[in-house]
Amino acid sequence: SSDLPKTSVVTTTERTFVIRNRNGQAEWVDVKKGVADGDLVEISGNLKPGDKVIRRATDEIRDGTKW
Repeated sequence: SSDLPKTSVVTTTERTFVIRNRNGQAEWVDVKKGVADGDLVEISGNLKPGDKVIRRATDEIRDGTKW
């Protein structure tokens, strides 16, 4: 699990995800939210150390968009 800013996590009716910058493209990564602590929230999902997660994510940044 990782602690990320709450603004990095997008929740829609269908899924909860963060957006990772993968080789210059936006990639939606499904996550589960855990404990919140101030402006941070614990998330678990298919993320690796060093992944570049967009700090201010929104579902308007479509999966596969050039970044």
